[in-house]
Amino acid sequence: MLKTTKQLVNVEEIMRILQDIVEKSYEEIKSEEILLCLECSDVDLEIATSNHFEFQEAIKENFEIDEFGDIVDYDEYRQLMYELYDYFIELHKSCGLFDFFPEGNYQVEGEDLVSDSDIIAPKGKFYAPFEHALLK
Repeated sequence: MLKTTKQLVNVEEIMRILQDIVEKSYEEIKSEEILLCLECSDVDLEIATSNHFEFQEAIKENFEIDEFGDIVDYDEYRQLMYELYDYFIELHKSCGLFDFFPEGNYQVEGEDLVSDSDIIAPKGKFYAPFEHALLK
């Protein structure tokens, strides 16, 4: 469930849009052997929603808007976007479309390797968060 410090008037709509973005992202890369770093901006809410009109309008419903259509309280908007980013990452990890590899130690081809970042990959492609850890 989405938890934000700001009371949202359309929380279900925002959750649906973010879920749709995650699913579309998966559809675009599901056949690729790709690893995405969760701390390295490989998965970025700002980029994913920068040209997403429906998302932008859903967010604006929760704020006072000036005569130019811009959000008046930019600090409150930034806080909400940070919180939505955390939710966006959790969606990727929990949606069932991606394998999640937390930072830590992994055994790859008989070698002990360390991942210093949380990584996701399309489900069923890798057994560890390293390019040579492909499932056969």
